[in-house]
Amino acid sequence: MAKKKNPVEVYQLICKDCGGRNYAARLKKEHKNLELTKYCPSERKHTPHKAKKA
Repeated sequence: MAKKKNPVEVYQLICKDCGGRNYAARLKKEHKNLELTKYCPSERKHTPHKAKKA
C-alpha cells in the first residue's frame, strides 16, 4: 500500500506593513505560522510577510 503524503494547502503571504496579498505559497500545515521577508511592490522595499489561509 502506498504511503499517504502530508496535505499541502495554499496560503497567501500578506505584507505586515500595507496588508497587501502579494504572494501565494503551497505549504504543509505545520508551516502555517511562516513569516518571510519578501519584496512588497506597493511599499517598494523588503518587508515581513506572514502566511494566511487563502
